[in-house]
Order: sequence, then C-alpha cells, then structure tokens
Amino acid sequence: MVEDKKNNTADESTSLLADESTRSGYSESSSTGVSYDGTAEEFSVVAGSPWPSTFEHSIALLGGPTTDVDFIDQITRSPRIIPIQAQTARNRLKKLRRGYHTPDPEIGKGGVRFTGAESPEPAHFSKKMIKTKSLDFPMEGVTFSKNKTVDVQNEQRLKLAKASAYRQKILQSTASSKQTSKSSKTHDEYDHMHSPGYARELAANKQKKEQPKVGQLKRETTFFQCVFNLANSLMGVGLLGLPFLFEESGWIGGTFVIFSFSLVTWRTSILIGRELNGDPRPNHNFFDSPYLSPHPPGSSEKARMLKPIYSFPDIARAAFGEWGAVVLGVVLYFEIFSCLCIFIVAVGDHLYTLFPQVEETTLFKITAVILVIPTALIRTPTLLSYLSAVGTVTTMIVVLSVLASGITEGDITEKVAARYDAVESAKPYHIFWNTSGLPLSFGLVAYCFSGHAVVPSVYCSMKKPQEYESMVHYTYFVVTGSCLVIAVSGYYMFGSMVRDQVTLSLELDSYNPPWTMTGLTWLMIFTGISKFVLSLFVLSLGMEEIAAPYIHTESTMVIVSSIIKLVFIGLALIVSIYCPNFGLLCSLVGLTCTSIVSVIFPAAAHLKLFGSKLSLFDKILDHFFIIFGVLIAVVGTATTVGSGVAG
Repeated sequence: MVEDKKNNTADESTSLLADESTRSGYSESSSTGVSYDGTAEEFSVVAGSPWPSTFEHSIALLGGPTTDVDFIDQITRSPRIIPIQAQTARNRLKKLRRGYHTPDPEIGKGGVRFTGAESPEPAHFSKKMIKTKSLDFPMEGVTFSKNKTVDVQNEQRLKLAKASAYRQKILQSTASSKQTSKSSKTHDEYDHMHSPGYARELAANKQKKEQPKVGQLKRETTFFQCVFNLANSLMGVGLLGLPFLFEESGWIGGTFVIFSFSLVTWRTSILIGRELNGDPRPNHNFFDSPYLSPHPPGSSEKARMLKPIYSFPDIARAAFGEWGAVVLGVVLYFEIFSCLCIFIVAVGDHLYTLFPQVEETTLFKITAVILVIPTALIRTPTLLSYLSAVGTVTTMIVVLSVLASGITEGDITEKVAARYDAVESAKPYHIFWNTSGLPLSFGLVAYCFSGHAVVPSVYCSMKKPQEYESMVHYTYFVVTGSCLVIAVSGYYMFGSMVRDQVTLSLELDSYNPPWTMTGLTWLMIFTGISKFVLSLFVLSLGMEEIAAPYIHTESTMVIVSSIIKLVFIGLALIVSIYCPNFGLLCSLVGLTCTSIVSVIFPAAAHLKLFGSKLSLFDKILDHFFIIFGVLIAVVGTATTVGSGVAG
C-alpha cells in the first residue's frame, strides 16, 4: 500500500513538470464509429457511424483461429438498436445552425459533444483547441509601471525548481511513512496530499487502462502469431486450384504468375501497413506504437505524418472521402459473397466424389446449404471458435498431403490418362508455356492472395506494430513457398489430367490408401462449411448495419438478421448452380475483386495520402501497380469469361 501510494503521489506531482504538448495530449480515436464499453455488447455501432463500421472487427473472424469465445460473441452480435427518440433527436440536431463558425453537436455515447471534423463550417474552425496559459501569468514583452520587462525564461526555471522541490518533499514524506503500519494510518493521513476526487480519478484511470481503446482490438499478438494468422488468411481454398494453374499456363508460365503476383501483393501489403501507420516511412523507423504515440501527427520528425488508421474502410475514407469508403465496402462485401458461392461449389464437388452414384451435383449443393443453415441462424460462439480453427488445420494437412503424394507416387499422368482412355488426347502431359492460359492463371493466383482485407486486423493486434514489415517478409516467404509446393507437386503428379481442385484428383485418381484420401475429402467438406458460416456472418453484419437505424426492437433485429442470412444463402446457392466451375469462379473473383482490393486500392491510397512526401521511384511504382491491376482486371476478365463461355 505504501509503495502504491508512493507511485501514485510521484505520478501526480511529476505531472506538474509535463510540457505543453504532452499535457495537451494526443489521444487516439477511431473514425469507424465502433465503441467498446466493457459491457455484454462491447463492440457496437454508434448512432450515425459511417458504413461499414462492423467490418473492422467482424473481419477478424477470417484472420486466424481463436479460442476466445467472448471475443467471438462480441464481434458477431448484431448492431445495437438506436431508440427512435434518439434517432429523431440526432436527425434534428444535425439540421441546426448554431451561429457563426459553430459546428453542429454530435450525439455520442457520452452525450452531446461538438466536433468540427464533420461540420460544414470553414476548416480553420474545426482545428483542435490549443491549451494556453492563464492571463494571470505575465507574458514576454509586457512592461509594468516600473518599466521592467518580465523574463519569461527565468519565470519558467523558477516554476520548474518549485515543482521539483515539491516533488522531493512529497517523496521524502512518502518514504518516512513506510515505518507506519497499514492499520495505523487514517484516511486523513493519506488524503491530505490529494484533491477530493483523486481516489475516484485513480479508479477511473485503472478501469480505462484495462479496457481496449475505442474502435480497437487488444494488442497482445506476438510476431510469429501474426505471421501464422496472416499466412492463414492468404492460404485458403484458393490453394486447391494452383496445380490447375500450371496445367493452364505450363511450368514456366505458372511459376512466373505465382512469383509476379506474390511480389506485387507483398509490396501492397507493406503499403497498407504504412497507411495504417499514418506515415510513408518504413514502420521500423518508429520506436513506438502509432496508437500509443505521445507525439501529435506532424508535430516533429519523430511524429507520424497523419493519424493512425484502423481498417480498410478507414483508409479509403481518409484518402477518398466517405464515398470512397462506401465503394470499397461494396467491393469487399461482394468479394465475400463470391466466396460463399465458391465454398458451395467446393463442398458439392467433394460430396460428389464420395457418392458418385448420384449423378446430379446440385443435390449435394442443396445438402450443403441445409447443413449450413442451423449453424448460421443460431449464433453459437463456442461452435464458431471451433470452426475458425478447422481451416487452419486443413491448410497444413493439404500442403503436406500433396507434397507427400508427389514424393511417393511421382508422375502418374499416363496411368490416369489410360484409366480414362485419354492417353493420346491428354498429350502433351506437361508443357512449359501457354500464353492463352495466363489470364485464367492470374485470376487463380490472385484469389489465392486475396487476404489483404484482414491485414488491418492483424496489424492492430500486434504487440509491436513497428515489426509489421518484417512480419510481412516472413509471411510471404511461407505463403509463396507453400503455393509452389502444392502447384509443382500436383502438376507433376497429374499433369494435363489434374482437376481444378487437386484434392479431387487425390481422391479419384491417386493410388494412396483410400481411407487417407477419404478422410482428406471429408476434411475439405468441413472446411468449406466452416468458412461459409464465418464469411456469412461478416457479410450479414454489414447488411444489418444498414437496416439497424430503421429497426426499433431487438427481437425485430434478430428476425431481420435471419432473413438477411437466408437471402444470401439462397443467392449463393443459385449462383453455384448456374456457374458450377470452381476454377472459373475463383479466377473471376481474383481478377475483379482481388485486383481492386489487393493491388489497385493500396497503391492509389498510398499516392493520395502521401503523394507530396513520396520519392519519384515510389510514385512510379504506385502508378505501375495501378495500371497492372486495371489491365488484369479488364483484359483478364474479358478473356476468361470468353473462354469460359466457349468451353
């Protein structure tokens, strides 16, 4: 108790010595409008928050396995309902005009507060209030009746000396009180050095430190945990189509596509980290977290250029305004919906390999949807935590299974071709280069690297964000190596007879023990279902956020949430029935959505946010990425759709 009192007293007295910049404070805030209040509904959408506010936290479901049931329960809750009276009052207050250069009030969790950032008034009024000295203190240059100019520097030295003496006096008093027993101290003996509200302030500060900051997740993830989570988000079901990529473009063509797209997305991942950091310089140039930095943005060389950012929509909002965030949100949610269609196709194809006597694969897709509905509608955080781990385990098993099969079985292309009476038609079994297959190949590998939306979640969870770029280097080394292992091993085994999902070839055409391949197939089915459910929650929360302001009760919100999920499940089933080609779907999603999210947007935002501070080389590189992304999106999509229709 004595030691705690000593520390608290020292902290209180030391604050007298703080400089103006530190005491004025640089407090972090999130523009996402997501609040954390420590109650049962920690993460909730604040009234009037910009869309999509739920994306920042819900995307963490796809960022890696987690056993924290409470965390999953928080981020999968529907948006908090805004009472109709509060909604009406908020709309009424927004229409007020409060005089010359006065912003309209904003309704927030702590009541009405003024903010100039959202005000339509001139920009110079929206600046933060600056703490100034009281008029009781004499100013430099002020002359009194005795014609003596006040020396401000001497006055400052005198105050610092008094503060230091006061601090030493308190510390000596605290040290002498160590000899007094805890039971003999009275309330007055302890409180005579503090203000009446000191104890309440200490309790409030302690509670504040124990809770995450507004709009922000706990930062407790280690370096290698972040490597694991980011690699897990990048290596999804897209890995299954990589051997088919080599079948389309050949040995050299496939290797070129994987390395080139890996290099581009590696660079854009680093750009995203710098945008989140609020500065174009490398993250390792800073020795503190951007979210805990004592230096206000732009105040010195040690300070960052801009405020730190928390999510993908926030980056778009800072670079391109509110409409930029909306457009990016639409692309992100469309990409997630497309993934739902791909998961249904993958589950249906793997069920068909287990029950080939059923000729129609549509029945298996409907079966998969029926299995998904109870899990999606009945929100069970414990089950969702288990589902989040299934994909991680499956990814490692698939990589090891394909590698082991390639080593033990070798090239079995001719045997497989003979089984299907296609010995001549399948030749050549292996090719080196095929230009016509490059567009489809770029789409397949782009879908495999479509995890950039999870990057902000991984970045914000790091204990040391300044190590982010080193973490990206390790991650891409692991991911690129795993992609090459699967692609080379699968294509070496099956050649031109490889299917668009290598696990289907292992189940139907390999000579491995049947029980091992059957087990792998069932694991892929469970993985598809688990990823479908997790992605559905992310998509549904984004749509619920739009509907929340018009719903007045929690029970109605539950019904609306279920209807939204059922609608998306039905739409995904329809798309998977009319477009049942796994490789074509993956390629189209990669060419359209991934090229925008993972290539074009990071480079364009980097130019927009830091253009004046960038070197000529960085500007040229960003423009090259934008042009590259547009070309593969337009030309690749047109070519792939044309070949798909012709096929």
